[in-house]
Amino acid sequence: MPSGARIDPHWTYRGLPAVRLENRWMAVEVLPDAGAKIFRLIDKVADRNVLWENKRIPPHRAPVFASMDDHWSGGWDEIFPGGAPSTDRNGEATPYMGELWSAVGWQWHTDRRDGEVFLTCSVETPITPGRYTRVLRLSDDVPVLTSEIRLEHTGTRAFDYALGTHPSLAISPRHRFDVPGTDVEVDEFGGENRLGERGDRYTWPMLTLRDGTRLDVRRIQGPEIRSFALHYVHGLKAGWAACTDTSIQRGFGLVFDPDLFKVVWLWQVFGGWRGYYHAAMEAWTSWPGALADAVREGRARVMEPGEVLETTVHAVLYGGVESVSELHADGSVSA
Repeated sequence: MPSGARIDPHWTYRGLPAVRLENRWMAVEVLPDAGAKIFRLIDKVADRNVLWENKRIPPHRAPVFASMDDHWSGGWDEIFPGGAPSTDRNGEATPYMGELWSAVGWQWHTDRRDGEVFLTCSVETPITPGRYTRVLRLSDDVPVLTSEIRLEHTGTRAFDYALGTHPSLAISPRHRFDVPGTDVEVDEFGGENRLGERGDRYTWPMLTLRDGTRLDVRRIQGPEIRSFALHYVHGLKAGWAACTDTSIQRGFGLVFDPDLFKVVWLWQVFGGWRGYYHAAMEAWTSWPGALADAVREGRARVMEPGEVLETTVHAVLYGGVESVSELHADGSVSA
């Protein structure tokens, strides 16, 4: 394979500007004007896109307060200041899955230095007075895409928020999750309800369904169960989450700061919602999804005027294992 990280901003996809970052391990396609979405992340070793691509809805711009469900093309989105529709402390409505994915006015530029390539995307959110900046960085040394996040309060009054990173994954019954968590709560659910019901609580990874069936949630099930559910995995002992294709011993994982991202949301859609089959493995600062509920539970974060938050999330491609006990920012993995 050619060596050296590369970046090419001279692409479009369905009328949207597109930037391609690439090294010997992965190719990453980003749509800067569509929420800085990572639309595809290709594992070159496995020759496949690890992210789920919605073939029914192509990427496009959408208005503020549109339902993300009706416009979602898959891929990897960033979420701020909350998940489910809510109001903030000042009574302002906040959109479903936040303000970033539908925000207009994204500014972006590319750079190369010291053998690495960079894509910087930044926007001011329309309702919450914040400036969100994401720098994607790729070198050729490791199978890791680094996402450096900066959130700045640009207004005059404190606000509550939740921050989430939302990669949706292409899955199969051969895939499994590994998360170093202890406690889990079930929130949204539906279809034939074979993934738990709202209010269920269990110790990771074994869920007892209300009919007495024991379910190992690490094992991804097939679309024939026609169910979906959102599980919040907390009590994290370390800051990572992994999804492995056991048939080829290749996987995708996130490595993050567990003092900031205290919970992993597992959105499991196994044929029970709109005919889709995918999963999302998301690092979040809080739960549940609605900002007002997170505030009421004492889990939302607060940002003061002029305050700046900076953190880094590492997206890791790994191989040679069927399960993960440790995952690190340098790309190393333990079975």
